[in-house]
Amino acid sequence: MKNLKGFMTAAAVAAAMLAFPAGAWAAQEVVVGGAISLTGRYSEPAGRLKDGRTLWVEEVNARGGLLGRKVRLVLRDDRSDPSTAVKLYERLLTQEKVDLCVAPYSSPITEATASITERYKCPIVADGAATRSIWGKGRKYIFGLVGPSDDYLRGAVEIAAKKGYKRIAIVNEDSLFSKAAANGAAMYAKKHGLQVVLKEEYPRTQTDFRPLLLKVKALNADALLGGSYFVDAAAITRQLKELNINLKIWAATVGPGLPRFTKDLGPLAEYVLGSTQWEPVPALGYPGIKEFIAKYAKRFGEKPNYHASQGYAAMLILEEAVKKAGKLDREALREQLTKLDMMTHYGRYKVGPDGFNSGKGLLLFQILKGERRLVWPEESQEVAPVVPLPAWDKRPTM
Repeated sequence: MKNLKGFMTAAAVAAAMLAFPAGAWAAQEVVVGGAISLTGRYSEPAGRLKDGRTLWVEEVNARGGLLGRKVRLVLRDDRSDPSTAVKLYERLLTQEKVDLCVAPYSSPITEATASITERYKCPIVADGAATRSIWGKGRKYIFGLVGPSDDYLRGAVEIAAKKGYKRIAIVNEDSLFSKAAANGAAMYAKKHGLQVVLKEEYPRTQTDFRPLLLKVKALNADALLGGSYFVDAAAITRQLKELNINLKIWAATVGPGLPRFTKDLGPLAEYVLGSTQWEPVPALGYPGIKEFIAKYAKRFGEKPNYHASQGYAAMLILEEAVKKAGKLDREALREQLTKLDMMTHYGRYKVGPDGFNSGKGLLLFQILKGERRLVWPEESQEVAPVVPLPAWDKRPTM
């Protein structure tokens, strides 16, 4: 694609892709293809993942491409729907005949499409999936990048335990990742001797959380932990304020880590705790982190979040595997991804026998004065967490 300034809308992306009919690729190009949620429920985090990949494509082409050939990135819109994504990968691999594969966003969609990429033996670096069970089925062509979903809410549980809070409520969307995050939170709560007073799922289409939140209030929960994405995390935050429910801790997965969370919610986002795989904090000490933050900010007008960082890192790893293989042969690439040990701005990539990158740890941040600040673990802490959360009527307006 052309080097466009700023974010591209889903419509603009689709229009750009339609300019190139399926399979009409130039012989001198390396075509990297996949499906991603340009629209639908997962479009916000998936869009950041796409931007990280786009930055890499522009850079790799500026330095000569892959194996001396320009790279074209082809991303089809799966509309945040697993069945749509499956059809798109089937088409990309059989009709459009892409050279290399990139992963979709989210654990549910990655799980659904893994059967296709396995069937056609197309290696992928799963930069948008964190659920361990995806790697527990003997698959040979899917390689993990991110830390496990089980650990997303671990930091919030440990802060609650340290502060002496005892009563934990856990809610989650009824999808693969969110269930694993909630189960992990329950596991850590039990480990620390905390009482889980509520553990409840809700449909992924739910928008009214008031009955559920009133149940949390009636149970006198100290902390509410959510296995969520963007839409539900934002709605729960708004409805906590609407119902004037004051918690000592409110922590959620995915949603609070997106720049849109603070933009859309404004002062309501203050003090929310969120789990993250990575933050644009040079003190994390990863090689090239300062340079990546600066490049991304120059290109897109804001600092990268962890989804953008993952998208860029996955492409760097794929590039390194291609270089080491010296060709686009899929078996050669699979072998390189299996044994590659690489440090990037995002952290270390080194997978185990099952292909999962088990060495990647999770972080916890808190939104303070409109900025995400790391609060856990202590060795990565920028500031101490502000808990208990101030009551709604005691908070300053911004």
